[in-house]
Amino acid sequence: MEKIQKLKRGDLKEALIDYAMDAALDGHVETMSLRQAARDLGVSSGAVYRHFPDKDSLLAEVAHLGFLELREIFLAIRPEGSPATDVKTAIERTHALVKAYISFAIAKPALWHMMFGRIGVLCRERMMKDSEHMRYTPLDATGENLNDLYELGALDRKPNISDVRYIWSAVHGAADLAQSGARMDSDQLDAVINDTVIRNLRAVRYKDETD
Repeated sequence: MEKIQKLKRGDLKEALIDYAMDAALDGHVETMSLRQAARDLGVSSGAVYRHFPDKDSLLAEVAHLGFLELREIFLAIRPEGSPATDVKTAIERTHALVKAYISFAIAKPALWHMMFGRIGVLCRERMMKDSEHMRYTPLDATGENLNDLYELGALDRKPNISDVRYIWSAVHGAADLAQSGARMDSDQLDAVINDTVIRNLRAVRYKDETD
């Protein structure tokens, strides 16, 4: 990785996080090491270990940033306290949420796997203590969008947390298959998204007026 010159006092922690994020986005996170990071950043290994005792603790910071980024994307689609005023808008938001999740996985596969794997579990406690993050999570945005559909008369019953978890699981599975290329139609992203949305809405008893 490219060496970063002239780190200012107090900049090392952020530089290490940036370094690890670059490694994740470039697909080099498996081979990245703290000692190599120290060499590339022109600092001693001891200086690095004062900020992060091991590689996992550094990667947990990166995964945390990934969760924050995904949250901001979902917030932009279904803002807190901004329910859809019509079914068309709620359905468009449903498509947008699914597309955002799958697109994130495809664009940043290594980061995505870190977030929803062992490293993501390591930063779970920190996120649970973050009142701002937990106030309105991507799952909340998904649940509120489903509730919008119910309030607008498009669902037969009020959705519950089990419905939200089911939909998240289905979308997560679609994202995993799409980013890995395991799905034969993974190159047809819009078709994958549309199919996922339709099946999820049917699962929560969406009243499709075209039926």
